[in-house]
Formats: sequence, C-alpha cells, structure tokens
Amino acid sequence: MGCFKAYNNKDKHFSRYKESETELQAFFSCNICSTESKENITTLATRLKDADVKIVHLGACAVKCKADKLSEIKEVFTTMDMEVVEGTH
Repeated sequence: MGCFKAYNNKDKHFSRYKESETELQAFFSCNICSTESKENITTLATRLKDADVKIVHLGACAVKCKADKLSEIKEVFTTMDMEVVEGTH
C-alpha cells in the first residue's frame, strides 16, 4: 500500500516526477525466491519493454531481497535499456 501512496502523492522515490504527468503502467511481484526467478523477471521485463516502459522502480521486497538477487534483478532491466530506481517509499 505504501508504494501506491508514494506514487499518488509523488513522494519519496517518486518525487522526481513532481512536475511531470505520469502513468502507472504496471505493478508486479517478481517471485524472486522461486527457482525460475530470472526467467520470470526476463519475461516481465520483455513485456514492459514492449509497452515502452523507460523506468522501473523496485520496491522494498526487491531492494532488500532475502534471496540476495538485487543485482540479478537490476541487470535484467538495464540490459533492456530501462532505468532502475531502487525504492518506492
């Protein structure tokens, strides 16, 4: 719920958009702890790229990933030319 509140108020990590019109295009869970996590994230990143998404904000669950896969998550998005922001709120 904190992610949506921060987005709607253009607060915290979304404050960079205070003077911009934005549109939330997707909200997802990466299921990073699964054994197919990289495949899941790659599929998701491909769909976001096809939708012309330029910036991906990673929530606390990914940033503080207990499976220690933050760099893996970021690499998938950055190799598809998407900017990755660590954090939402």
